[in-house]
Amino acid sequence: MTKQLNEFFKPEDIAYTYTSNQAVEDGLLFDLDQVRKYLPKNPFKYATANLMSSYFDETKTGSTVNIPNVIDLIMGALMIYCRKPADDYFCSGQIELPTGKKQKIFIAQNETGAYTIMLPEDY
Repeated sequence: MTKQLNEFFKPEDIAYTYTSNQAVEDGLLFDLDQVRKYLPKNPFKYATANLMSSYFDETKTGSTVNIPNVIDLIMGALMIYCRKPADDYFCSGQIELPTGKKQKIFIAQNETGAYTIMLPEDY
């Protein structure tokens, strides 16, 4: 006889949660709302900072998001997302980074109901 997961872990047993907003504040996630006005409508709320490091232009005065490259990221992720079954909360596929290198990404639903785009090592 197998036990259900909720028989082992009950909501009242949770000692700590870490929200996506906290991860943004800590610099682990990039809030895509910062560039939303440049993007087509999409289900993505966050991308990991590790993935986004490929999408910044570094200059002497700091770094800025390269909007055309981020749009490419979103469009590539959207093509992967649209192939997933409707009832699935996770999918993966390959995109092309700004360097031209192919990169596997994971897309997972977060606690906001939207999705986070990440590198496999960020999962």
